[in-house]
Amino acid sequence: MAKIKLEKSDWLYNAGIVGICNILKYNECDYDDSNINYVEFESECLGNFEEKYFNYFIGTYEKFTSWYRLISFEDYMDNLDLNIISSKDLKYINKYIENLKNKLKSNSYKSAYLVINDKELDLVKKEKEIKKIKITKKQNINDVMVDIKKQIEIIKEIIEYLKRDEIKRYILAKNIIYDVIQKFWEKVSFLNQKSNNKDMYEEFKRYFLDSTKTYLNSDKEKAKYYCFTCGRKVSSLKETFGLAWINKIGVDMSRKSSHFWNMNGDAYICPICNLVYSCVPAGFTTLNGRGIFINENSSIKNLIRINKHSLDTTTSIDELEEESYFNIADSIGQVSIDKSERETENIQIIKLNSENERRPYTFNIISKEKLNIICKHRNMLKSMIKIHAKVGTNEYINIYREVLDRIYKGKNLFDLISKLSYLKLDGKFNGLQFIEMMLKINNNLLERGEEIGMVSGSINDKAIYSFKCRGAELRKGYENRKALNKLGGVSYRLLNSLKTKNVSRFMDTIINSYMYLNMEIPTSFINVLNDKNKFQTIGYAFLVGLQGEEKFKKSGEEVNNDK
Repeated sequence: MAKIKLEKSDWLYNAGIVGICNILKYNECDYDDSNINYVEFESECLGNFEEKYFNYFIGTYEKFTSWYRLISFEDYMDNLDLNIISSKDLKYINKYIENLKNKLKSNSYKSAYLVINDKELDLVKKEKEIKKIKITKKQNINDVMVDIKKQIEIIKEIIEYLKRDEIKRYILAKNIIYDVIQKFWEKVSFLNQKSNNKDMYEEFKRYFLDSTKTYLNSDKEKAKYYCFTCGRKVSSLKETFGLAWINKIGVDMSRKSSHFWNMNGDAYICPICNLVYSCVPAGFTTLNGRGIFINENSSIKNLIRINKHSLDTTTSIDELEEESYFNIADSIGQVSIDKSERETENIQIIKLNSENERRPYTFNIISKEKLNIICKHRNMLKSMIKIHAKVGTNEYINIYREVLDRIYKGKNLFDLISKLSYLKLDGKFNGLQFIEMMLKINNNLLERGEEIGMVSGSINDKAIYSFKCRGAELRKGYENRKALNKLGGVSYRLLNSLKTKNVSRFMDTIINSYMYLNMEIPTSFINVLNDKNKFQTIGYAFLVGLQGEEKFKKSGEEVNNDK
């Protein structure tokens, strides 16, 4: 059998390469990634590849599917004592019944039933037997116990059926198709409208694999066409494919000829590349319609390793992104990125948001300097992942994403620090510790800017702590004088001065405050007032201390509560 060689290319093709390698590895098929620029494997690995394809997705995403949520109710039933059912239990059972009915009569489940050979249980009819348990005001739980037991028995019967190998195989495949694969491509194979009710395994084999095997066995010596993506020879255009089926990426050459030179569409791809692109969803890691792929192009081995994620404990795409950065760091020596023997190339971060129909993909470039900042402040950033702040009636911002977005773009964090400081003064944000973290991260950004001659104004982290302590001392002075009620006005004046970078107004407020308390004004202010960035850094640090210390919130707690 021949060997198939896949060479690195653009981010989309690289995602397909990672995807096909993930599928092969999951199914214990060997591939050779020892070469920097390409991966190679035996063509016999494509045997039964349709099974391997879905095996990978099911094994990776099973716990995130509706099938898994339905059968997981079995654990609840096993621990349920029918003799002491509470109103809370009844509410939970009814909620499950509602969800079960909705899924069993959904189009995706119905289309799965059509290809299932095991017809012992008619789920369409069985769904009609499931009914919520109704209880009137004059009744108690015991009055409807017969109904409860009846519904529990029906549910058990359905779950046992759903757990059968063949039923599980097809329903999980449908779950995966709509939850993961369709986010990346559609219109062909099992996602062709005419194939919706056909066996998805057979459809994948027919469209992607049969053509690949035919192509591998064909004589291409006299071929005069070339694959647009990999440059392989193609005997005729009849055995090529277009890219229109790839969401928001491919172009339909029959309708959009103006995209090509001399109105002549030539973006035809060979069957091998067609198969690679079908594996793009396996190259991304996807959760709840959002996905991430890191295009670290230094070598095939690193490309695969950096995109390897465990979903066992991960609950959000932000956690996956955070994990990715440290996978990158590991690949170049996490102990000291600066002292790495080789320079890190600019790395693409590609994120998918399937809810954004016009622009589902966003792209960011992360340089060695930005990666250094992220890794240095790993613990701080990690603590921000699930922290939100309310900035409007129904508008929230995620602190982690906001900080990371500014790091990507090389922007400072002063605007975000200012916004959160105002929210803090208004009693709408209780995460003072996160503002302090941002000051330290921002100071590191300024340091990097100084190194390349872009900006100035970084200070020692100890100075940030020192000015925070000065602010805390002033607060203590107001507290001792029983004048804490005056701090709100003082804080607003200081914050307004920082926002407008008005040094004079800031110092007027500082001087008046210290004079009111008959305290000595720290001379350390004088050393930082001539630089706008230093002024803002020490000013916000002082304000953090002035507003008081807070305990860290538990991980995952939303740091925003309307008072």
